[in-house]
Amino acid sequence: MKDELKNEIIEDFSRAKNAFASAKRNFEEGDRLTAANRVFVACENAVYACMKLKFGGTTISRKRILLKMESVSPLMMELYERSYDLRVQADYGRKSRIVEFSKERVEEIIRKVEKLIFDIEKELKNSGVL
Repeated sequence: MKDELKNEIIEDFSRAKNAFASAKRNFEEGDRLTAANRVFVACENAVYACMKLKFGGTTISRKRILLKMESVSPLMMELYERSYDLRVQADYGRKSRIVEFSKERVEEIIRKVEKLIFDIEKELKNSGVL
């Protein structure tokens, strides 16, 4: 693996962990709107790191992610879409497409993204990226 790609994966994963820490902190402080935004950013960056590890390429679009992600993990795809739906509701006040915005849903997504990050971190370590 080229150093440029490895460094981008590391940066994406670092952003995922930082955004996740913010999501947990915001949720604990009662700020569900910001928590929903940050947990999506955490999920998205973790997914970017995973997709770059699996498919290479230093630039990866949301469209390409969506096309590739379902073949990698339907559960990852579902989590990505659910966290995105909550983020759009939180940031723009739009109606739910998939999951209703509530304290319980945000908390559920936070737990699931935490597991996703843990699983991707194991994969990155096993591949020698981390």
